[in-house]
Amino acid sequence: MAGATQEQDAEARPPEICHQMPAIIRFLEDHPVVVVSAAPGSGKSSVLPRCLAKRGYGPVLCAQPRHFAVVLAAAKAGKVWDSDIVFTTTRQLLNLVGAPAPVLARFGTIVIDEANDRTLGTDVLLGMVKAAMGTRRMGQCKVVVCTAGGLVDGMLCAFFGAPIVASLHAAHAVDVRYARGPMLDMVAAVVDEVADIHASQPPGDVLVFLPENAHIIDAHAKLEQLNLPGLAVRYIHDNLPAELMCTMLYAPVPYGSRRVVLATDVAETAVSVSGITYVLDPGLVSEQPLVRISKETAATRAATAGFSGSGRCHRLYQQDEYDGFDEHTVPHIRRDGAVVKFALMVKRHAADGMPGFEVFDPSLEPAVLENVNDQLVAGGYLDKLGNLTEKGEREAYDED
Repeated sequence: MAGATQEQDAEARPPEICHQMPAIIRFLEDHPVVVVSAAPGSGKSSVLPRCLAKRGYGPVLCAQPRHFAVVLAAAKAGKVWDSDIVFTTTRQLLNLVGAPAPVLARFGTIVIDEANDRTLGTDVLLGMVKAAMGTRRMGQCKVVVCTAGGLVDGMLCAFFGAPIVASLHAAHAVDVRYARGPMLDMVAAVVDEVADIHASQPPGDVLVFLPENAHIIDAHAKLEQLNLPGLAVRYIHDNLPAELMCTMLYAPVPYGSRRVVLATDVAETAVSVSGITYVLDPGLVSEQPLVRISKETAATRAATAGFSGSGRCHRLYQQDEYDGFDEHTVPHIRRDGAVVKFALMVKRHAADGMPGFEVFDPSLEPAVLENVNDQLVAGGYLDKLGNLTEKGEREAYDED
């Protein structure tokens, strides 16, 4: 395929995280928790767990907020290594931390990946892990918390009293370009931009961010209808079966073809972007209704074009629109209605009964959670004794 040489060159070079391992290991020798802040594509998800196991910190349990990312990280690691690593979701790790038996004590290291996503499950997990580390439930197990940078880095260091190893620069330069006019039809704009890149630009694969699965299906159909020679269209989203995820990302395309990957924001984890040269960003994320991303997220998306070589990000919005974006993504816990769901999750995992449990986000006062209990009882989520009802059990989950 057109991006094959670039991808092979990228895979021949040690991932960025390899250069940070001496510092990470040095800190782990003296601290129970280390924060690792590195750009997407640096190897945090697939390479870091293997390096930890190789340095004597295994077995390693690596948790991701999304099931999609777990499947891809495991597949990417498995392509190269036979390793003593378990990949799991944040939800499953929550169950292990709250289990009656000290399951986590048999691991050498727990890696909490993508903490910058700040899902409700991740916030609950951080509080539970800190509480568990104050007991013998985790034995001598170390913790590495990974982020892609941002305000959360300082919060994590303060919360755990942990040192940080930071390497946020993209591997290569990325040229960012803005649309000349307003985006009237997102899918049509994506299709036109892909066709223009394929017709006029040098070889290199394309990654397109789209907010919803329906947009991916629509764009895929329209690109297939164009029947452009040498264009191999792939797509990834949360609902794909595991085997199809890997096929879409890792199966070879015809020699000389340009691969186009249509993806939701799950691609921001960068487990899928080897060989990408061009990124198309409409600037939207899946909410009800769709909302604009932050400047922080826009920077992350643009950086995915620079992992394998010099790249280009085509923002399908104008410069003045970007200027109006929020600087940072609002954490889930600070969004409307999230406190009730968060309180349910704390109940579900018995975190409120764990000695030393603290809420990670300093904006959420402990009294707020206590006051929410009345709402949970009134809504039928808790009984009068404060126990989860069947409805509460069903609702007390975060994303996977």
